[in-house]
Amino acid sequence: MKLLNLIAFPATVVLGILLVLSSFAPNISPATNSWIPLLGLGFPVLFLLMTLALVYWLIQRKWRSLFALSCLLLNLGPASLYVQWNDQAEDQKPDAIPTDTSHVPPSSTVQTLKVVTYNAQLFGLYQDESSVGIVNTEYMPAMDSFLRVLKAEQPDILCLQEVYAKAGGLKALARFLKAEGGFDYSQSYTLSNQRPYGMIVLSKFRIKRWQPLSLGPNTGNMSMWVDVEIPSPDEQHRNARIRIYNLHLQSFRFAKEDYAVVKQQTTQAQIDVEGSKNIITRLRMGYQRRAEQVDLVKESMIACDYPKLVCGDFNDIPVSYTYRQLSAGMKDAFCEAGKGLETTYKGSMPSFRIDYLLFDNPMRAIRYHSRNDVPSDHKLLVTELQMGDLFRPY
Repeated sequence: MKLLNLIAFPATVVLGILLVLSSFAPNISPATNSWIPLLGLGFPVLFLLMTLALVYWLIQRKWRSLFALSCLLLNLGPASLYVQWNDQAEDQKPDAIPTDTSHVPPSSTVQTLKVVTYNAQLFGLYQDESSVGIVNTEYMPAMDSFLRVLKAEQPDILCLQEVYAKAGGLKALARFLKAEGGFDYSQSYTLSNQRPYGMIVLSKFRIKRWQPLSLGPNTGNMSMWVDVEIPSPDEQHRNARIRIYNLHLQSFRFAKEDYAVVKQQTTQAQIDVEGSKNIITRLRMGYQRRAEQVDLVKESMIACDYPKLVCGDFNDIPVSYTYRQLSAGMKDAFCEAGKGLETTYKGSMPSFRIDYLLFDNPMRAIRYHSRNDVPSDHKLLVTELQMGDLFRPY
């Protein structure tokens, strides 16, 4: 046992150093160093291994357990971005009225905004070869199941990424979804006139204005914002305006052979060196491109004076430069009202949380959940926000 401990403690120290370094990855832009983000990618695994190391040293009743415990305590913050233990207390429910309402309009205590974000993965248009000839948006393979979820949730705001319409373009698809979902307003952003691919925002409240937000040249990824006006709950307060960012940031653009490499190494425990090198190269390139896009979005956010809601497919994990920049000064709906281990990507690669719902003060998340019963490689995210002091008195 002494020999084993002599080996285990240096391994614990190395593991602790890697864990701490991985938690610092979000502070360094991948545009400066594209290797550091790879450590951030491994944060959950490193945290789990350190937990096992703590258990090992506790069983041994060794002081070395204090080292492992210290490493874990230092990284509880980043770990909470993956796992939450929020409980739906009674006073979090929208119909609960605070004891002291002197600073909040009485009717605004029940004013809520339900928001859904979803990467539609083209609504399954090319998931089945038999669907290639389908031209009517109403009969795309995954549309019926998506509409069932949409009608069950009944959101006030719906942000869609990776949408595509072969017949009539995105505007026709937006009109169809607006009618089916009970929305009053919609805005679509098409990547190009020759390619009816892009993103859509649907709202039950008036969209006052909107603007595409360029993510730079030579990219198929997109972003846009809309300013939405929310009616005041009474005549003593002004209507509120919030800016909603709908984002689909740079992906890693894995090829079929990359997915095959991951599957082989997972199921057969074989290491494909060349295949792994290709995956690492794509990871580094993705991080670099995404860092440039994040800086453009952040610049727009800083220039906006309205309360903001930022949602969509960030294509990046919580311990990352992307998340750190976009969530600075914002709240995370999952961290505020989520529960359990959250993973929003359900494709072939290892599962991570890469889709987000972030929001600004004075809004507050009172509910959050994700739905796996949607036809995409992404889950559908739902949050309910309490307006609070969003409505200002005249």
